[in-house]
Amino acid sequence: MRDLTLKAALLTVGALSLLFTHLHAAAISAEEKQILTEIRSNVFGGSRLAAAFEQSTISGAEPPVFPLEVEQRGLIVWEIQEKYAESFAQEIGLTPPFKLASVHPLTVKGDQVLAAILKENIDKRAPSQLLDLLYPKHFYVIADIGNTSRAENGAKLEFKTFVTLPGDNTPRLYRFSSYKAQPGVELLQLSTNIPSSLMLEHESGSWRGSLYTAEGSLEWSTTYRPSGQHRLRLSETFLDATELQFAPGGAVARYFYDGSSVSGGLSLANPKRSLIGNTFSWSKYLKPAASALVTDTKTEFLVQPVTAPVVVTQGGPGACNGPATNSSQLFSNLVGCVLGGIDPQLVFALLFQNAGVIPPQEIPTLYFGLLDLYQGLNILQGQERPKLFFSLRENPQTIFINFEIPPHKVKAFEAEFLPESFKLARMRFYPEQHRPVYAVSLNIYESVGQNISGYRAEWSTYVINPAEEDPRPRFSVLEAQTNIGGFDAVGALERYTPGLDLSTPAGLQQLIEPPSDLFSYSADLASGIQLDVLDMAEGIEVEVSIDTPPVSEMLRTAPTTTWMEANDFVYWGEVADILKYDSRVMFAELLVFEATSQDIIRDTTFEGYVSDKPLPIIIWNGPQAIALEPWGNLDSIAIED
Repeated sequence: MRDLTLKAALLTVGALSLLFTHLHAAAISAEEKQILTEIRSNVFGGSRLAAAFEQSTISGAEPPVFPLEVEQRGLIVWEIQEKYAESFAQEIGLTPPFKLASVHPLTVKGDQVLAAILKENIDKRAPSQLLDLLYPKHFYVIADIGNTSRAENGAKLEFKTFVTLPGDNTPRLYRFSSYKAQPGVELLQLSTNIPSSLMLEHESGSWRGSLYTAEGSLEWSTTYRPSGQHRLRLSETFLDATELQFAPGGAVARYFYDGSSVSGGLSLANPKRSLIGNTFSWSKYLKPAASALVTDTKTEFLVQPVTAPVVVTQGGPGACNGPATNSSQLFSNLVGCVLGGIDPQLVFALLFQNAGVIPPQEIPTLYFGLLDLYQGLNILQGQERPKLFFSLRENPQTIFINFEIPPHKVKAFEAEFLPESFKLARMRFYPEQHRPVYAVSLNIYESVGQNISGYRAEWSTYVINPAEEDPRPRFSVLEAQTNIGGFDAVGALERYTPGLDLSTPAGLQQLIEPPSDLFSYSADLASGIQLDVLDMAEGIEVEVSIDTPPVSEMLRTAPTTTWMEANDFVYWGEVADILKYDSRVMFAELLVFEATSQDIIRDTTFEGYVSDKPLPIIIWNGPQAIALEPWGNLDSIAIED
């Protein structure tokens, strides 16, 4: 355990902004990788410890985020007989405010965005009967089965259905029961202490398993043919429902997903060669036939439990097992136990032994706060990747000003700005765009969240990194300007000096680059877009003044799946943040329009490499929420010879 004199430095780290600045293409040596690993562990692990000391984890100011990966995943889907929907709801104990919901199909063929556009066009132009025929609504039950890892471990089976809540028009997933093959952490409902008799086997073309419990059993044995180019995918309906999941007792968690959920394919098991037996009491309300869908890739999430905020009355580590009269005092004492090296099982046992002195709704808050503290210690020791959560405000609006890189400039651009092995990738930003292009995107927004707060202008291009397991177009950030200090992998290397003490505020401050000399930004539909940025050292000058046309004259559309999945890896040189997102990113509404000759758009950042005239301006019509693992690929980067 590190000395607690680190605390002052860690508190300083908590105030850092994860805002990134100019990067130069450079290979990573063994020494550089070691330095970056040490910086990552200290900065991001330290920030989680600081959050525990300040109790911002349990106050709701910095809610923790945990990683979840699921392999050998499959879904068994039943339809509930409509006439028995209410009986089914009673059988599983579904009570107000939840109401059982019927939903559109759970899968689509091909791209979800294009499928949504087709559905919208049918809705506008065709009789409602045709829409009902093509996109029928049903009540469903799903058995979501797979082998979990990272924050959870082992085989897991969850029974889920769809519900609605007052004030929320989006159907959500309600998990009414869950079973795990081994006890441990449960991100939706604390922990599972009693293992279930659950078995799962997945081989090429075969998926089978069984669950035996006192409440009932489920057995399945299916065969399938791996899907081809036009394979099934999870529908937007299913993905929207996934991002906010509920469970009995008021449990709720946010699930941030990535391309493994969006473009990951599904193979439909052969119904003639599938045996599915279900003896749970609620199965009598289901239609006899069931469908089995098997995923073709590992599914990855970052999960943020939604818990009741605790009023903070004290901070720092307290006396292990000392007296406590409220949640804040109890958490402080439990932090003292953790830092004192008490066995984790005993620490969590102390939490539940003292549950009588705190409101029951705050027990999950303290539980996940402790789990995040252990996660922070693992990050500090280099045994776990860091996690962050932040959001982009709706006002000012987020905008993209995209500049095409002419084909004859591509080679020179790659040589000047990209790592040696990276190649530029063309991008189509929205379906109606005439053709995909090589481009630099200037993205301006205001962000708020863990270590990330402020205005920023970010210049990115789109690249293929052949070292990825499945190389696809990705964001590559080339330059960023901000109204507060910046911190990134390459900038940290440039500012690092041998012997720098990363346990001190002064040492950490040395890694932070100063803010832009000038940064001013505003954007809304009424007054237009105004941006002024000046960085004299980098020779960057940006002046933007755009009058936005009436919304009725703009194109209303959505981002392409390829563009949004480029967020899965956001590169800064060769180091990448690994992002997860929700529907406000993947299925956002975009407003697109052409700038006019009266608008001012002057940007010196990549003069000589991009066209002077921008592509159509893109406004993000709403907020965004993002969870990420900063420098998440660092461990896997190969070092230069």
